[in-house]
Amino acid sequence: MIRTRMTWEDLIVVPLVLVAAAAAWTLHAQAWDLGGRSPILNYDTAQYAIAARELGWHGRLATPYALPIELVAHAEAPWPLAVVQPGLVLVEALVFKLVPAIGGHAGSDPRAWLTLIPSFCFFLMLAGSLALSVRHLYARWWPDAAGLARHGAALTLGLAFALDPEAQHFAIGGFTELPFTLGMLFLLLGLALEAPTQRPFLFGLVMGVTGLFRANMLWLAPLFVLAGLWCSPRERRVRVGSLLIAGFALVMSAWWIYKWHMFGTPTWDLTRFVMWDHVAGMDWFNLYHLPRYPQIPSGAEAWPLLAKKLATNLPIMTTAMLLGPRGLLIGGLAAWLVTARAPRPLRAAGFLSLVAAALGVVAASLSIPWLRYLFPTRILLEPMALLALWALIARTPAAMLGEAGRRAIQIAVAVLVLAWAGWSTGRGLDEARADSQERGVPSTSTITAISVMLNERLTPGETVMSNLGPALAWQTNHSVIHLALTPADVESCRRLHEFRHILLAFRTGKRAWNGWQEIMEREGSAATIEGLRVIEEKRFTSFDGFGVVWLQLGPMQPAMATAQVR
Repeated sequence: MIRTRMTWEDLIVVPLVLVAAAAAWTLHAQAWDLGGRSPILNYDTAQYAIAARELGWHGRLATPYALPIELVAHAEAPWPLAVVQPGLVLVEALVFKLVPAIGGHAGSDPRAWLTLIPSFCFFLMLAGSLALSVRHLYARWWPDAAGLARHGAALTLGLAFALDPEAQHFAIGGFTELPFTLGMLFLLLGLALEAPTQRPFLFGLVMGVTGLFRANMLWLAPLFVLAGLWCSPRERRVRVGSLLIAGFALVMSAWWIYKWHMFGTPTWDLTRFVMWDHVAGMDWFNLYHLPRYPQIPSGAEAWPLLAKKLATNLPIMTTAMLLGPRGLLIGGLAAWLVTARAPRPLRAAGFLSLVAAALGVVAASLSIPWLRYLFPTRILLEPMALLALWALIARTPAAMLGEAGRRAIQIAVAVLVLAWAGWSTGRGLDEARADSQERGVPSTSTITAISVMLNERLTPGETVMSNLGPALAWQTNHSVIHLALTPADVESCRRLHEFRHILLAFRTGKRAWNGWQEIMEREGSAATIEGLRVIEEKRFTSFDGFGVVWLQLGPMQPAMATAQVR
């Protein structure tokens, strides 16, 4: 790694990027009305928060929330972590330990705000690190470059990230995208600065820490190892490869042992079922909200189905990846990789960012084709491609453009990137204001009122089933099973884990799940459903327009014996 001296220009560029990032974060949070119309913890972020609280309070890696499918392997609460990765759980648990609860009441609003501290810090670190990475790259490979070009590139990369609306959105919640992306940035930058050759074990440790936040690292780690070997001298490749793998395995081994102990295999991952979303009549919603493992195709039957899904989603996700100036930037990166005779570390970092993005597109196409799954690789491919395009322009023969012409085109590309980022931010703010009015999750005040009502009726530690899922588990400090797919599936859930309360909260009856619409729209209909055994029903409408229905269930009937007596 190259030591570089901080200049007065750096003291201007980096603070400017950080201030811009903080301002963008504030505007995005205000557009969502965070803590008002939009609860601080949503479905995804609450899963990490409650697991972190469980670790901080009880010292166990577990969660008081479960999907119906999780009851098959573990019926009793708390449940092992079957969906979330441990990285963000550990970070948030540390925050909770540093700022202990006041008065012993779980789920209060100030405690939920603590989950934003890591995300906000990761957001600022990414913006600042992108700006600083330019200084390190130029100092290592282009030490004679003009200061204006160096600092202009740093400012452009930092501001482009800060103005990305998706990055802003992940920064106002406890998501894993930002810490995983930060780890990926360190890895790509380290690869470009020859870190795998000079510090292979440390590089492997960074791979492992990054892998604790998202499972994507399992297929990206071998690529980083191969890239490190390609950049290393032939006589050192065995040692470099061994240390890279050792560092990665050392960090990940505890998590693999945990899954082996809890689920019987270190490769267990409940999210693997999303591959069958919209395949053979299945979707991820039905797969997870039934208390049984799905019967999924295998072998020769599975490949044609997955190939058809990939062929359907791949063009859509590829188009999304190439939207706006990204197509120009990615094309510039590809051309630079083919034509430039750059040092191996730079080519390895550029090629790896391109391959990682391509794998991300394929993975999203095979799972759930949501744009959010492209974020970590997309947001790092853009600055890498921008630097490559600038380098490609700088190599244009002087007879064609001249020095002034090349500089003008480079500035035009930077202006295009920043203009697109600024327009995207404005559009993202408008969408956030509109979406916050129609959110399918009640406001923080409504969830608080619901939790007060439940705490008056539930005994300590009693489990409740609810479509509010982990958000309700955070607020009430009770174990929560996510709502079963239909009322007819409740009984099979109760056979695995006994509970006597169901809490429904939907904006309107028509927006309720198909099997639950009648209960939401017609009072008393729940008592007529066979097997549900409703003995009491209460309902009210919250101030933000959500219909809330609370059902108390009677005791279960004894199950019929199915085994024959010899």
